[in-house]
Amino acid sequence: MNDYRILLVEAWKNNFVFHNVENIDFFKLMEIILDRHISKKEAREKAIQYSEEHKTGKSVVMAVAGATDSNIDYHAFEKGDGRMCTLFDEIAEEGRAEEIIDSGFEFGLSEEDILSRLQRKLGVSLQRAQEYFNMYRKQTV
Repeated sequence: MNDYRILLVEAWKNNFVFHNVENIDFFKLMEIILDRHISKKEAREKAIQYSEEHKTGKSVVMAVAGATDSNIDYHAFEKGDGRMCTLFDEIAEEGRAEEIIDSGFEFGLSEEDILSRLQRKLGVSLQRAQEYFNMYRKQTV
């Protein structure tokens, strides 16, 4: 295995100066999405507003989706919708899932009860509820 140098960046807060608009948009959107001082809903609204105002390109949206491990409907761009709604809906859904799981543990609910609440409140399948549960239970326990 070669010894490759890898540069890591803290995407949510940095003081880099970029001249390429795509790099600027990417890091600004990451900063908005990863800001823990605002709610997921507010982050979603700010990211969509930023995207609309700056006419964020498809390649930037794809990079943000990859960096945040989010699903996105790439066909929306072919229809001219650059709002990134699917991406930000997913981020908002993940935030709600985390809140449901946190409150479930706080109130002493069983795993089955929490999974049931996730399915009912988010309108997701049992499989998706289990994915959220596995993702966020480690953070709350």
